[in-house]
Amino acid sequence: MTLGSWDPAAEEASHHLTLSASLLDQLASYSAKDQLDHLDSLLGAQEVQRLSGLMRIEAPAWEAAVADRDETAIRHLIRFLTVAENLPGWEAGADSPVIPLARCLRNRGVRLDREFQQWIREVSDNRFLPYGPL
Repeated sequence: MTLGSWDPAAEEASHHLTLSASLLDQLASYSAKDQLDHLDSLLGAQEVQRLSGLMRIEAPAWEAAVADRDETAIRHLIRFLTVAENLPGWEAGADSPVIPLARCLRNRGVRLDREFQQWIREVSDNRFLPYGPL
């Protein structure tokens, strides 16, 4: 097990994150470019700590942020957040943003196929993914 360093400035910044279009594009690009296996090194320790605040953003904000995004973009965000939840400080349990994103797709009539759900279970220990507590 490795321990990271704690930066109080990054911690404070994590509480003031907003789900801007550019941030969502950046996060989705890690999945689109097949870079999820190297998130910790791509982001760096300070960015990992700063972005961990994403996991504390409430479901309605996530739903509003992706309202105009297409299915592919939302799937990439789900993939990023599923893997990112394995980073230190990103654990979200039943409050994971993956849940409202999956719900957005379901509300559009798009269900996550069996293969995608299986992938989620393989890369995450969060028993609530993708659809939350049932």
